[in-house]
Amino acid sequence: MFKKLLSFFKIIDEVQVPVSIKREAVYKSLKEEVEILPEAEAQSEIIPEQKKVERKRKEIKDFGEHTQGYKEYCLEKTSNQHIMKTSSYKVIDRNDSTETFLIEEDAFITHAEHRMLRIESPYFVKYIQQEYNPITQISENAYD
Repeated sequence: MFKKLLSFFKIIDEVQVPVSIKREAVYKSLKEEVEILPEAEAQSEIIPEQKKVERKRKEIKDFGEHTQGYKEYCLEKTSNQHIMKTSSYKVIDRNDSTETFLIEEDAFITHAEHRMLRIESPYFVKYIQQEYNPITQISENAYD
């Protein structure tokens, strides 16, 4: 229907309908060439060993004492902010939608709407959500 409209308004010259390809002959020749092999017998002698990786993290008894002297970084500049606390950080990459941090030890992210998050990785990536603004007709950073 859409192609007919385009041809009616002379946006395209003519409507071309693709020819369907018959694939049955190809499938039949492939089935004839493939041999069905018998299933391999399971060897009961080999038993896979699963190792559990346990990371022992330092238990924090007094958070205020533990984070004394930590630097704070505001992850979003709004009225309802996410704050990252860490002993040391460095912004190693920044573009329109992300910021990548290199942090020492553990970092802690606090927010009024959820519990505290503990970041145990040396790298942390902050993603800035992009939303389309129909009034300005451009994508803008969305700070919720």
